[in-house]
Amino acid sequence: MRKALFLAEWMLLVGIGGMALIMVLPVSGLFDRDTELSAAKKKGYYYEVNADKQTYFNKKVSVDGVVYGEGELVVYMTAKGLFAIPNLPQHIQVKTDSGQVFDHRSSSASSNIYQSSGQFTFKNVPPGIKSITVFKEAYGESLSFHISFGGGNGNE
Repeated sequence: MRKALFLAEWMLLVGIGGMALIMVLPVSGLFDRDTELSAAKKKGYYYEVNADKQTYFNKKVSVDGVVYGEGELVVYMTAKGLFAIPNLPQHIQVKTDSGQVFDHRSSSASSNIYQSSGQFTFKNVPPGIKSITVFKEAYGESLSFHISFGGGNGNE
């Protein structure tokens, strides 16, 4: 009986420790972006964004990069903040240099206890866009990132 209780305690400890480790480490986000971004970089569709982080509902939000080409626009974002999941907004909009506004069509995200990383995909995006503004406004909070597609990377 004593050995069974000892074994149960250790199994419980390992189980809780494993779940805590999964919450802390961004395991699901380690493999997703690499292949997609590598292919986009080879085609010249990836634009790195070097904009300052903005605060949105007490979370530091940034746009890491944008993939634009073949009728698709993918915005990669990261948000950091302790103990609030999800950290990223659930909905964003993109305004083009010609004034056209797109709502996100699909998104995916990975979260841990401190950071969320995600992507927002826009389909049927017209060619020839020179810059976009990624924005979100809700309950008096807002964020806005201007991204230029000139020069091979999207510097603000």
